[in-house]
Amino acid sequence: MRHAALILAPFALLFALGTALAEHELLGEFHDFRYISGLPGNGFGVTPQGRAGFDGALQMNVPVAYTPSWGNWIGSFSNGSLDTWKPTISTDNSQANGTAFLGGGFGPPGHGLYLANVFTSRSGDPCYNVQYQILTDNFDRPAFAIGCLDFTDRRDSAPGIHRGARSFYGVATGRLGTETKFVYVTLGYGNGRFNDRPFGGISWPVCDKLTLFGEYDGFQANAGFALSPHERLDDAKWNVIILGGLTHMEFPNLGVSLTWNP
Repeated sequence: MRHAALILAPFALLFALGTALAEHELLGEFHDFRYISGLPGNGFGVTPQGRAGFDGALQMNVPVAYTPSWGNWIGSFSNGSLDTWKPTISTDNSQANGTAFLGGGFGPPGHGLYLANVFTSRSGDPCYNVQYQILTDNFDRPAFAIGCLDFTDRRDSAPGIHRGARSFYGVATGRLGTETKFVYVTLGYGNGRFNDRPFGGISWPVCDKLTLFGEYDGFQANAGFALSPHERLDDAKWNVIILGGLTHMEFPNLGVSLTWNP
């Protein structure tokens, strides 16, 4: 019971924060980035050593501080619905928000540099993301990283507004619990896409093939699950992660990521 309380308490705290801060608005502002933003941990896991796959901290729309290191590659596609409780899979639909990205890790384990190109429309409009991990996680101290979403300022911040989505942030990720039963806890602060507010997330590796997560991304509370056909600590160089989530706790989001590591 004590271990269960340690695991469940952060979820309760997170959703209390999200409920207190969330604004009851639709997904207009930063509409391209209100589902999956192509940052580390968005739809795929990252370990404290920078290994991308199903193991490690995994969220939907907030970055984790663990950063992919040299030789780790990620390809992902997700589709968010603008209809409440109605999943939509389409690349050409006014009620769908499709996002794809290609990301790669550089640098040594624990001090990775992540670069990604995010495609936010069928015409291939790009968004470039970057994150660098400054501090490593040794269980007594969380990892810390800094990053920027859309650092070339190519995307719109709202319909009818050209450019303005460049967003800087700092984020810390650590582990809470014991060495065998724990959750990954992420806390950060960012401007722009993060609404000039704190953001945070909880990632719970329930078993070898299931992770549950909850988060507050600066605008809204989100939650969901991730599945993998491979076991969490499989030695395979590649992995597939399937994600199902709710943005604003009402708009379905479905995604799939393919990871490769050396």
